[in-house]
Amino acid sequence: MKGASILAGVLLVVVAVSAQAHAHLQQATPADGSVLNAAPTELVLQFSEAAQLTTLTIARDGGAEQKLTPLPKKPQAKIAVSLPALGPGRYVVRWRALSADGHVLPGQIHFTLGR
Repeated sequence: MKGASILAGVLLVVVAVSAQAHAHLQQATPADGSVLNAAPTELVLQFSEAAQLTTLTIARDGGAEQKLTPLPKKPQAKIAVSLPALGPGRYVVRWRALSADGHVLPGQIHFTLGR
């Protein structure tokens, strides 16, 4: 019985560590849901571990998506990309990244630029 309890405990630890092993977004600038008075010139995504961006776009509500380039050529935990000139409105930034463990990380943030 004692061996089974130890094995069950080890399995729980392995599952918990595995669940946390995937990269995830820790911080974004501009922040998700933020309202800005001045247009940002740069987007910064901070992941929990290095990730390779495969797609990055921005769109104003109702507008077409615009690809943001150039994307970093190597996986990075902190990724900074220049933004085009932005006018007032609500924006969505969407990305797809590949984490070191091979998992695809889709994500998005929204922010509003005031007048």
